[in-house]
Amino acid sequence: MESNETIEKTTLSISEAKRKRQKGVTTVEYAVMLVLIAIAVMIANPNLTSSIVGVFSNITTLLAG
Repeated sequence: MESNETIEKTTLSISEAKRKRQKGVTTVEYAVMLVLIAIAVMIANPNLTSSIVGVFSNITTLLAG
């Protein structure tokens, strides 16, 4: 019976690790989608380009400092 308990614990540990890794990937995917949408908007309307660049500059400044 000990081997079955060990297998169950290992399986749970693997699935927990997989779930955590997927959560991180999802965050990265959302960030990439946001950047791609921003690029599409900048191409579609050049007047918004400076505003979008300003927003990203502000975010960068806040994260850095």
